[in-house]
Formats: sequence, structure tokens, C-alpha cells
Amino acid sequence: MAQAAPEEPWKAKKTRDRDGWVVFLLILLNFFACQFGHGSNIGVAVSLPGNSKAMNLALGSWVMVGVCLGLPLTPWACRTFGEFYVVIVCTILDVIAMLLMTVPGISLYQIYAVRFLVGFFEAPFLPYLQKWLSRHGSHNWNLWNTTLHAMVPLGENVGFIVAQELVNAGFHWRWAFLGQGVLFAGTGLLCLAYGGRRYLELSDDHPTKRLDSEEDLEKPASEVEYPSTERWGVYWVTNVSLAAQLGFLGGCKYVIRDYATSRGFGLHVILGTFSGIALIGPALGGYVAMSGSVVQSDKWSQHRRTLIFLASVSSMAAVLAAVLPYVSGIVFWPALFLTFCIAGGVYPAAQGIINLALTKSRVIEASVYQVQCNNLLFAMPMPYAIGKAMDSWSIGASFRLVAVFQVLAAAGFSLAMLSADWEEERSTWKRLTSPSRDWDAVSTLEQGFSPNLELMNISAKEERNNLHQGH
Repeated sequence: MAQAAPEEPWKAKKTRDRDGWVVFLLILLNFFACQFGHGSNIGVAVSLPGNSKAMNLALGSWVMVGVCLGLPLTPWACRTFGEFYVVIVCTILDVIAMLLMTVPGISLYQIYAVRFLVGFFEAPFLPYLQKWLSRHGSHNWNLWNTTLHAMVPLGENVGFIVAQELVNAGFHWRWAFLGQGVLFAGTGLLCLAYGGRRYLELSDDHPTKRLDSEEDLEKPASEVEYPSTERWGVYWVTNVSLAAQLGFLGGCKYVIRDYATSRGFGLHVILGTFSGIALIGPALGGYVAMSGSVVQSDKWSQHRRTLIFLASVSSMAAVLAAVLPYVSGIVFWPALFLTFCIAGGVYPAAQGIINLALTKSRVIEASVYQVQCNNLLFAMPMPYAIGKAMDSWSIGASFRLVAVFQVLAAAGFSLAMLSADWEEERSTWKRLTSPSRDWDAVSTLEQGFSPNLELMNISAKEERNNLHQGH
């Protein structure tokens, strides 16, 4: 009997860990199904017959229109009805919208409407998942967050291949969306049945069961350094530059089939090679940026070094993207792979700048602004614009247009470096010339520290200790 008591916490922790992994794996499959549909949508767009590429590729635009309209409504809906009910209702409606793609004889304009509904109903999913991770995944945050976001390129590339291979084999592309709907609905039901409101409800007034233990919560958290004031200039320049970077990586999907075909490559070679490049290349580049050996994007004291890294890496990728149309067929795929590898290091480093630049109090706002900026500037208008270019110009000119996005990203990150220096000098001048802070500035200099950098070190453990002391 004396040994039974110590075993209870161990058994409870083991059960909690098992539940956490099961729920998380179901969420991964569900999120993969979402991204599979987006990739299939692009595969359908480039496979549809017709004389107008712009009208076909606009399928990708209408999804983003739905997301852009649904995202601003998400905070209000979650506050009014609760995240749990919003996600449940949107999941049901999203399944219905997915299955509408399987209606025989559906017209192009009807597909536009369906893809708009899909984007609108999926708008709350990623904000909900980020909040779910912050509550239930703190003990495995890096692994779980990285794996969750890895479902985006994985699902898109698998869907991109499957939809085109179905068409090439003589089947209808609707089977891709039927499979998506079944997988999405099935994993959603399993997640609800297994996790229930114990692990899926996120409202503060509901007694949810955490998947991380008190022991996990007491582990020291790595410090995240924020600036003391919002750095709007650096934020917006980096934000727009990252949108251009994603425009290049995403835009290649719309032109690669026709462009590579014009260079004499077969369809199976194009689909297999490009999907492998789009999946593996950014993953390798992102791993280097996330390893911490080159930059530490979660520390504002390193933001200059991070911006230098972004400008250098994006410039190298821009040079490679600019020469891609002029290399031989033998060199084309290796050169494209190298371009994607180098460009892949941009996303995690730029994401760190964007998350930190507006201080800790505006992290959620920074995320919302980022998504909307990317959608409005590139993700929404880009598919139609690329299709219009393919209708009006040659496919080679359209491919060079996509390469210009990488050049714009490189120029933007270089401008972000200048913006950071300018904001730093302005902030320093204000502090040094402020009468109320003259003594603080002098004492700071006398102690051997630079007044050029004001940081706010945030430690989760220190915040918890202060909170306990306050009570």
C-alpha cells in the first residue's frame, strides 16, 4: 500500500502524455487534410482546360478572399460563442463545402463560390490551433509547433501531385476532394470523440484539463527578448518582404508545370521533382535558421544580425532566381533546389522579427496583420495576376515575373536593415535628449552599457513567480 501512492502521479502523467500525443496526431492529420485541399486546388487550377489561364488560376485567389473576410470576424466570434463552438461549426460547414467540389458538372464560377466558402470557414482554424498549442503544448512547444506548420508544405505538395495525377490518369479531380472530405471529417470526429471538451475547449471559464504537468510548467523557459517600444518600421518592411518571399515560393507552383513543359520535361518528372524540391528545400534552409547556430531570431538584441542574415540569404536566392531562366536543362532542377534551400531560411528568421517587433503586448496583433498583409498583397491577387500574365505574355516571361518576387524580397530585407538603424538612432536621440532621462542615460554609459538598445527580457518562469508572490 505504501508503494501505491507514488505510482498514481506517474500513471496519471503517463496517461496525460498518451492523451496529448493522440490528440495532437489527430489534429495533425486534420490540418494536413486542410492543406491537402489547398494543394489540390492549385493542381486543379493548372490542369483545367480552357483558353484563359487567369480564370483557371483565380481558383487560388478566391480561397484567400474567403480567408481575408473570415479572419477579422474570428476574434469576435470566439469572444461571443467560444472557440470550441466556433471551430465545431466551422468544421461541419467546411466539410460540406469540401464535398460540394464533388458535385458532377460543377461549373468554374460555382467552384469559385465553393473555394470562397472553404477559405471563409477555415479562417479560425490556425488561430485556434496556435492557442491550443500555447495551452496544451508548452512542454513540447518547439517540436509540436514545427510539426504543425510542416503540414502546410506537406499537405499542399501531396494535394498538388494527387490532383494532377488523377487528371493525367483519366480520372476526375473530384476524387481528390472526396478523399480530403473523408479524411478531414473522420479525423475531426475522432479528435472530438477522444479529446472532447477536456482537451479542446480553450475558454478561461471552462475547467479544461491541461496536457502539460506542473513539473513541465516549472521547467525554466528560454528568455524571449522584446524591444521596449514598438518598431513599426522594421515590422512592416519585414512583413511585406516576407510576403514577397512567400509569393516567390508559392508562385512557382502556378507556373512550373507550363514552364518546365516548355523546356522539354515530362509531366511525371515535373510533378515529382518540383514537389520534392518544394518540400525538402525550404525544410533544409529553415532548419539552419531555426538551429540557433547562425541567428537567434527570438532575441531582439540579435535583431541586427537577423536582418543581415535575411538580407544576405534573400539576395543570394534572388541572384539564383534571376539566372534560372538562362541555365541549361541539366542545371535547372539543381539550381531551383538550391534556390529553395537558401530561400527557406528566410521564413523562420523573418517570423522572429515580426513576432517581436511590436512588443509582447501586441504579439496577436502582429500575427493578424502578418496574415492579412500576405493575403492582400500576394496570396489573393497573385494567382489571377500570374494567369493573366500567362495569357498575355509568354510562359518564360511569366516565370521571370515570379522570380521578380524574390528580388523584391531581397530589396525589402535590405531596406529593413536601414529602417532598423534609423529607428534605433531616433530612439537613442529621444532618450539622450529627454530631460527626465538624462541621468539614466549618463549612468548607463558610465556602467559600460550602450543606451542604443532597450530590451525587455521575458521569462515565463519569472512571470509565474511574480504572479504567485502577488497573490
